[in-house]
This record gives sequence, structure tokens and C-alpha cells, in this order.
Amino acid sequence: MASELVEQRRLRETIHREVLPSGLRAFVLPKPGFQTRYATFATRYGSNDQNFVDADGRRHDTPAGIAHFLEHKLFEEEGGNVSERFSALGAMANAYTNYTATTYLFSTATEFPQALELLLRFVQHPYFTPESVAKEQGIIGQELRMYLDDPRVAVFQNLMEALYHEHPVRVEIGGTVESIERITVDDLYLCHRTFYSPSNMVFFATGDVDPAGVFDAVHRLVPSERSAPVERLRPKEPEAVRSELVRRAMPVGVPLIDIGFKDDPARENPLEREIEMEILLDCLFGTSSDIYQTLYEEGLVSEHFAASYFAGDDFAASVLGGPTPDPDRLLARLLALLGERCRAGLAREAVERSRRKSVGEFVALFNSPEAVAHSFTEYALRGLDLFDALDVLDALRPEDIERRLQEHFSSPRTSASIVDREGS
Repeated sequence: MASELVEQRRLRETIHREVLPSGLRAFVLPKPGFQTRYATFATRYGSNDQNFVDADGRRHDTPAGIAHFLEHKLFEEEGGNVSERFSALGAMANAYTNYTATTYLFSTATEFPQALELLLRFVQHPYFTPESVAKEQGIIGQELRMYLDDPRVAVFQNLMEALYHEHPVRVEIGGTVESIERITVDDLYLCHRTFYSPSNMVFFATGDVDPAGVFDAVHRLVPSERSAPVERLRPKEPEAVRSELVRRAMPVGVPLIDIGFKDDPARENPLEREIEMEILLDCLFGTSSDIYQTLYEEGLVSEHFAASYFAGDDFAASVLGGPTPDPDRLLARLLALLGERCRAGLAREAVERSRRKSVGEFVALFNSPEAVAHSFTEYALRGLDLFDALDVLDALRPEDIERRLQEHFSSPRTSASIVDREGS
């Protein structure tokens, strides 16, 4: 089957894409003249996918953190570690797990075909033993203890637990020390068999590569069988937040605050929703915004203040915050300024400025093989097309952003997480 060519004329980019008989969606974005070649092999399996029904109709409840644990273990093979084989090829390999996906990747300037074959093989061929699992439990357990003692991590994690009652997004991606101790070899093989089927995965390659050669390798090394889709189970999440304020004292020089606004996941046009939210957050809290300038002049925020929006198929929230000398005053002032902005509305010129900024950032994305690979993979895993983002930005109107302002920030579904100085 020949790959389909999709052209984005304004970007002067052409992507080759194909859906294999197995259901794997594969994409190649040639970048002639680029030295770095980059590839990702990703599965729609993240920390949220703890509970599911397999193809035989059996329900499984797996320990929190197993997706991240499985990511670590896949790099181990009988008699060694896959990372060492990538290094011998002059390639750098890595992987990461988030709430909804696990992505494996490599970058290289040489030996791309050999590194590509290694990526496609090791992700599909797990090797677990009770001894290696027990060893990894000790390693990850120690990492979790250190990680959760990081104030920046703690302030965000506490916010997730305040925003959500039941949804697994409230659980740390790596799980807990207790949950990973329950992971078994059988659990790992079960989750790999269930979620690492080609129909649940996406492949992407970019750089100075030959699309025909890449697709040939994918066809040759990825099984052609198509698996039945998995049913992911989620508890019913209340609309309201679980707690409006949580606090924790830690050894910090400057207190920290994260403020979250719980949102309804987009049932239609999630790409539009997320682009609108990114522009709205820049209008409200970017360094040139009135709110940021006011808070900065009052000494309540610094250049480390940030705002972001994150979402999946069944969760969404905006989060803003950073270090501040007075978290309680910052919370009160920020909510008051937001209320004033909701009543006054947004200036059309501010929206247009943020829209143009987003267009520029999107175009610049394609100058980085790494950035475009991660963005395209993330979008494709959710059934979205990165190329469509430019059309959404072109069609965006100030009224769309104003509507999002009223819908998102007029809602009372707000939580705040504060990390105070110990002894204060």
C-alpha cells in the first residue's frame, strides 16, 4: 500500500502517512538537509489507564504507576540494556510516560536505519523476570521518594488531588511507593499485550530520511494482525472540585502556589478548544498582559510565573502559578483581577497579538525535528492532525476567546495549592 501525501503549502511541508493493516498509523516528515534524524514509537497508554476490560471481556485493575514502570522495563533485555545498543550506533534513546501516552524515541545523525530497526523491535518485545522487576521496584521507589519531596512537584500534585475527586489524573504518573510494590511480571505482560498492539500506536519519523525506506522497515517489523480495541474504565467525576485550598509546609526559600481551574473536556473540536485556551492564557497572564504587569509591580509574581492548559479525552484544566512571597495575597488579587477582566472583556488587539504570536511559534516548531516529532505524535495519538492547527489559528476570532474567558473563568470550580515555608 502506497503512503498518502499531505501537503501544507504555507509551511512548505509535505508529510507521508499510512495506516497499516495492523491499524498502526505511521507518518514520515522529510526534512532534506537536516542533520538530526528523529523517530518516535508511541502507544496510547498512560498513567490514567489503570482499569480496563481486555479483548476477552475480562476486567483488570492494575496498580497506579504501571505504565511508567513498563516504560522503564522495556529498555531491559536479556543480557543487557537497549540504551547501550543505541549508544553504539551513535544514537540517543529515551522515553517518557504522561497521563495518556507512553512515547519511545531516538535521535541520531548517523546509522538511522539500524537505530530505526532497534526502536521498532525492542518496544514490541518485552523481557521481564521476577528478579529484574524487584530490582526496578527498589529503584523507582527511591526515585518517587525524592521526586515527591520536590516542592515544585508537591504543589502541583496537591493541586491535582484538590481539583479531582475520582479521576486517575489526580494520581502521580509514577504511582506511589506502595502501588509499584504490587506490580508483578504477569501485570507487565498483560499491559504490554493489551496496550502495545499496533492499532493503539503511532509511529513518526522526521529529518533527512527516505520515506519509502522508513515505511519498508515499519511494514517488515510491525506485525500485521489487528487487535480488538481496549475498553478503558473511568470513575464518574463530579463537576465540582474536591477542595478549594490545600497547604503544605516544606523547606523552601520562597513559598509556591498553583491555582487550578477545572474544565469540562471538549466533546467536539478539542483542537480548537486547546488553541483557544492557549491564546486566552497568553492574553490574561503573558508577560505583556495587564494582570501580569499589575501582579509584578505589586511584587507578587516574578518571571517564573506561568500558565498552561492540559487536557485529555476525559479531563481538562488550566494551571497557573509560581513562587511568590505572599501566596494568600496573590490568590486573592489574581481572582479579583480575573473577575474584573471577565466583566470588562478582552481587548481585540490583545487577542490578535496573541494569535499572531501563536502562528509564529507554530511555524517555528517545524525548524526543530525534536519539537515537531513530539507535537505531531501527541496530536496523532489523540486522533488529531498537527497541520490543522494553522487553519484553526487562521479562523480564530476575538469572540471565540471572549467566550472561552466567560466559560472558563466565571466558573467557581477553582482550587489552590500552597507550599509554605516551614515554621512560617
